[in-house]
Amino acid sequence: MKLSEIEFEDDAFKEAVLATGLENAEEVTEIRARKSSIVKVNGLEHFPNLRLLDLTRNRLTDIDLSSNPLLEEVYLGNNEIEEIDLSANPNLTHLEIFINDISELDLTPLTKLENLYANKNDLTELDLSNNPFIEQIQVSDNELETLVLPENVKPFIIKAENTKLDDETISRLKELVTDHNLKL
Repeated sequence: MKLSEIEFEDDAFKEAVLATGLENAEEVTEIRARKSSIVKVNGLEHFPNLRLLDLTRNRLTDIDLSSNPLLEEVYLGNNEIEEIDLSANPNLTHLEIFINDISELDLTPLTKLENLYANKNDLTELDLSNNPFIEQIQVSDNELETLVLPENVKPFIIKAENTKLDDETISRLKELVTDHNLKL
């Protein structure tokens, strides 16, 4: 489908897509639109080959990534997103969702995930048991009470300040990251 044929609700999002300089939606592999006051991203479903999506510092309240299975990097920090479904994005290695209103996050399908930046959300639990390649986690300033890590996890970097993690979890984390930066 030609980009000019897609009906976008949000003019700022349309501008960002047209700024790729490409003609067909199938050719678009990256969309970058930081600080663009984007409210809606309808039309995203027309980009099945999208690998990178950067919509940091916009005004999004929801987003549907179910038609973008090739996504590897998603940057949605500093929006107003309350829910995000990543079940159709198994190739995701980098996820930034800091400063949103997300209370639940299912990372089970993201078996390739390496980096997670989820500071300043409303998360109370986080299960990373299905994310064996995780290298960096930032979950500070959440209501986090439970953090489940993968078995045989290699040393990684974690930042989990201002959470409600119990002493046992914190103790286990300290053992895992003795050679790396640890801020709990």
